[in-house]
Amino acid sequence: MLAFIVSQFSIPGQFLKAARFGSGLINDTYLCEFMENDVIHKYITQRINPSVFKNPENVMENVERITSHIVNRLRKQGIADPRVVTPSLLPTRNGQPFYRDDSGAYWRTYYFIESGTVYDTVRDEQHAYEVGRGLGKFQSLVADMEPKNLRIILPEFHHTAYYLTEYDDALRADVKSRASTVQKETLFVSHRRLLAPLLTDLMISGQIPVRVVHNDPKVNNFMIHTLTREALCMLDLDTVMPGIVHFDFGDCVRSAANPAGETTQDLEQVSIDMSLFEAITSGYLHEAGTFLTQREIETLHYSVKIITFELGIRFLADYLRGDVYFKIKYPSHNLDRSRVQFKLLESIEAADRQIIELIARLASPART
Repeated sequence: MLAFIVSQFSIPGQFLKAARFGSGLINDTYLCEFMENDVIHKYITQRINPSVFKNPENVMENVERITSHIVNRLRKQGIADPRVVTPSLLPTRNGQPFYRDDSGAYWRTYYFIESGTVYDTVRDEQHAYEVGRGLGKFQSLVADMEPKNLRIILPEFHHTAYYLTEYDDALRADVKSRASTVQKETLFVSHRRLLAPLLTDLMISGQIPVRVVHNDPKVNNFMIHTLTREALCMLDLDTVMPGIVHFDFGDCVRSAANPAGETTQDLEQVSIDMSLFEAITSGYLHEAGTFLTQREIETLHYSVKIITFELGIRFLADYLRGDVYFKIKYPSHNLDRSRVQFKLLESIEAADRQIIELIARLASPART
């Protein structure tokens, strides 16, 4: 089956093999190898998850537009072959950016970036700095794109109040009779409901601008150069669409400044590491500080709490619904994930003043 799928793309050489690749929770990803002139070349082939992305053609329209824009920007910066440092699509034999199989599934293929690697958790402060810098670099590369020209792939994505409503509905319906097992978590949520609208209120009121943002900047969506250890690019561009930089910054910190990761069951190990937070923020503002508004910088600290809260209620709602969105490895996986986020949020709340002061201090030299 997979050999037939990849044969639909304009990949030179002879197909050798393909195997599942990566740790993504949404799409099915495969690493494919081809032999051309006695040299093995690698490619990434993905099946877009139709349960998450209801209109894959809109997804691919955005991805094609974004990847082409970044490739062109990098060429103007003097990079002769951007496909070795940033995601770049291979067309099908018919010149399309995707292939639709007989079952209706949508597939796409990227060049494999040989010089980079990804990590599920941050290794050290230098890695954290590069994750932050990689996010700022990505936002800088797309800063000249008009947000209105991109499709809205996931309506209300990162609109925390929307996810809170979904959580309320899941708790009320209790289709799997799990509500009685999460009373501690539901109480935690009820005490923090006022967090939900803070970011979107800033956006709707026009206090902070709508930009093109990644929307899913977790640690394993950053590719790091295997030799220099510098950030190369960001991966998984399916959720790139109009939003605010806070969506990205908050999610990046949530993912990268918790050394225990998202899936640990040892909650005692979960906390925000302020050294990692400082490194992430320093790297981010090094790249993004030149184009962010003062109001964006002043309100960045909100995002660290709100996006962590948001993901916690999304995991909890999915657990209550019967695990229909996020892939799981065992029955209570989504519940454990939500507990990690809530424990992390408690740690962030305790460090709130320190977070505000660090952002202000690091922003000053970035803007001079």
